[in-house]
Amino acid sequence: MRAASVRPGIEGSLIVIGLVLLTVAQDQRLGADGLARYDALRMLLEQGQLSDTIYSMIGPLFAAPVWLFGALAGDVDIWLRHYNVIIFALGIGVTYWLLRDLMDRDLLRRFLLLLVAGSMIAPNVNNFYGETFTMLGVGLGILAVLARHSAVGWSAIVLGAANTPASLVGLGFVSLAETVHAKRLRYLIPAVVGGLLVLAEIGLRRGFDAEYTNNVQIAKTVMPYSGLDGFSYPFFFGVLAILFSFGKGLVFYLPGILLPVRKRLREIHDPAGIDLYRAYLLWMLFLGGLVLAYATWWSWYGGDWWGPRFFLLGILPASLALAVAIGYRNASLLANLAALAILILSIWIGFDSLILGAYWPGTCFVNYYQYAFLCHFTPEFSSLWYPFVDKPTLAFWQLAVLVYYAFVLLWLAAPLIERMAKQIAAIRIPRNWTF
Repeated sequence: MRAASVRPGIEGSLIVIGLVLLTVAQDQRLGADGLARYDALRMLLEQGQLSDTIYSMIGPLFAAPVWLFGALAGDVDIWLRHYNVIIFALGIGVTYWLLRDLMDRDLLRRFLLLLVAGSMIAPNVNNFYGETFTMLGVGLGILAVLARHSAVGWSAIVLGAANTPASLVGLGFVSLAETVHAKRLRYLIPAVVGGLLVLAEIGLRRGFDAEYTNNVQIAKTVMPYSGLDGFSYPFFFGVLAILFSFGKGLVFYLPGILLPVRKRLREIHDPAGIDLYRAYLLWMLFLGGLVLAYATWWSWYGGDWWGPRFFLLGILPASLALAVAIGYRNASLLANLAALAILILSIWIGFDSLILGAYWPGTCFVNYYQYAFLCHFTPEFSSLWYPFVDKPTLAFWQLAVLVYYAFVLLWLAAPLIERMAKQIAAIRIPRNWTF
């Protein structure tokens, strides 16, 4: 009883500490389309002018209260730079509030802790990019719909998807899945509304005769499809690269999605609670839509970025699957071992992305990206493994952060290790076996 009463406090504290580290352990940087969105918002709020940037203003508009607070506090810049970490922290709080009475609270806390400390969230809240808003809008929107808050949920899903037009493919998959599940055509409406919202914003800010693809001419290298723009990458190779490339592949940066937990999610479903299996399925469908949408994009890898930034929403199903696997008491020894391996990798992803998110091999940038493909496809130059190739020198505060991640790892791994120890002890060697 005492251990059960202590657990919520410890896990809640670890979540809060992780959110604090995401805020203070990074220097909020602006670059590329993050800077374009930031400048467009300030132009609108401070000069009353609409920017003609190709990037959606839906997500940045929700930063208006942050801008107002910054103006009152006397420093707009510093507050806006923290916009994504602010909304992520709010998203963690809203998720707990929404689900606290609809699912097992131990599972909920593990899920939230893995989102904070065992995912690639850190770089994505360290800029003004739009992926965090899309992940929260779509991800939490799906939870809200399944928690019987349909109007709010679908509104959030549509806004989140429209903020990243390529994700309309994922929205279409979600709408179609819900249409088939409920046998109601009205669930196709969100996909239509999302498309119309994107078109309305384009027409308002740029006009329909403008160019909307990114026409940056990247370097022509030995890679056969380099030097092109737009949707010029072969679909087959794009899917393989997005899923399996060492530097950007989802199987390495979202390892939780490899866990077979669908049966377990069905088993723990409480009709009076939330259907976690459907949440997992809809998140995975949306993620699949993102893969299809970006497979032919020339910059499928997301530019100079730690990990596959376009696919941030994948941290939701990956973290949920791992949280379920950690708590599954009837898992086999092999399943527990796989869950432990994926947990270790997930915590390393969290630490690496927070502390070493800007630690890149210089080879990636030589002679205008002539060797960037090495960082996309080879393990030695991958963001995940390069720190083991060229070991960085960590400052004292970075070592202190490492201690936090090590404690989170030990805390979450404890039930797995305990079960595995019992399973190993129960193994009986046949008497007729000899060395």
